[in-house]
Amino acid sequence: MSLFEEGLIEDIGQLLRQKQQPTTTTTRVGSPGAGSYSSLAGRFRVETDRVSRVRLARKMYDEDPRYEGIVDTLARDATKGGFQVEVKNNPEAQREANELMRRLKLDDRLDDWVRLTLRDGDSFLEPGVTKERNITEVTRKPALHMRRNSDKFDRFPDPTRAYWYTEEVYMQQPTGNALWFAEWQIIHVRWQHDEGSRYGRPLLSSARKAWRRIDEGETDVAIRRKTRAGMRYLHVVEGDEPHIEAYKKRNEAALNDVNVALADFFSNRPGSITSIGGDSTIGNIDDIVHHIDTFWIGSPVPKSIIGYGKDLNRDVLDQQKEQYDETLDAVVNWVKAHMIIPLLELQWLLKGILPETVEYEITRPIKAIVKPSDILQIAQAAQILRTLRVPENVIALVLARFLPGITPDMLEFASNEPAAGDADRLGAIQQQLAALFPK
Repeated sequence: MSLFEEGLIEDIGQLLRQKQQPTTTTTRVGSPGAGSYSSLAGRFRVETDRVSRVRLARKMYDEDPRYEGIVDTLARDATKGGFQVEVKNNPEAQREANELMRRLKLDDRLDDWVRLTLRDGDSFLEPGVTKERNITEVTRKPALHMRRNSDKFDRFPDPTRAYWYTEEVYMQQPTGNALWFAEWQIIHVRWQHDEGSRYGRPLLSSARKAWRRIDEGETDVAIRRKTRAGMRYLHVVEGDEPHIEAYKKRNEAALNDVNVALADFFSNRPGSITSIGGDSTIGNIDDIVHHIDTFWIGSPVPKSIIGYGKDLNRDVLDQQKEQYDETLDAVVNWVKAHMIIPLLELQWLLKGILPETVEYEITRPIKAIVKPSDILQIAQAAQILRTLRVPENVIALVLARFLPGITPDMLEFASNEPAAGDADRLGAIQQQLAALFPK
């Protein structure tokens, strides 16, 4: 449960209702294909399909290291380095943002939220608010036990009863014991969400059929290798059945001991031993490779990023890395829009600050680890920018993006106290620039 004090939910709900404005849209008249929630059968189909998708996605995550690697890598890369909120026109809003990030330890927790959202397709995050109207914690509710109480246009007819939690399965509103949440009490994060639908989809949800074939195919190959790959021998023993049984008895140790690599057989009758090779098609896994490639088409993470793949050259790797970085930028923007901004703006509203009046930007430090040689190059770049008469605040803003944990304000303060010898170093850099760019 959250930290809501008695009566606080109603007070905050009243505050948010005053901010909301009624809107008119043609989608309220009718929308093709939007009636999936209008009947009990349609609602049952949506809920059962969602449950089956999530359960299979969790099985994929638990049993297949490839899928787990895709999800974990994307979540880690999208949140690595953390995020910084920079408010331009409101010191109070900046202070509240900094305190929120510190209290919630967002830099550490975003990774888990993103990972679980990618796995399940949805995350229901409940902010915990104290009587001082501070968000002090955020809990993730069980995805399969939360329901979104929206209409066929995915809007809330009653914002005070927007979500409900119960361990029972209801296709309509619950008639038994259920816990209701107002719209603002839950931050519903959805991955691959289609407009008009209630829920998101797990990562690689479209690859479910390919994954089943991969799982079955790899199991078949493992069984065939174990039962049909070994070398067999045909022993020809002349005589009747008692002679064959006597031959087997005399050579029982060699015939039954799997640890015997070489064995000698002895007989006083004519005969022969012929070797029979194992199944020659055991190594043919082209069909499985095809299904793996099909499975991976929908993955934002290339195979090479997690060390899975072959026949790759540097040009292909560079191209895949460039495409992955572009995809990662979109994922980072999704994290900002659906996780950080709702929490941030809710905290401002709780403190009486209208988000519309705040000019702010959410930035993300560079992902790579900064080495001492990188710091030297960054410092040289700063001096070069100064020779070009770039304003100091702009230089600080640029450099802060490459220095995790350093804010533009810290750099501007340091630049106002130049150390001895800066003029000599600046002169040397100017000479280097003159040599590189002669007039």
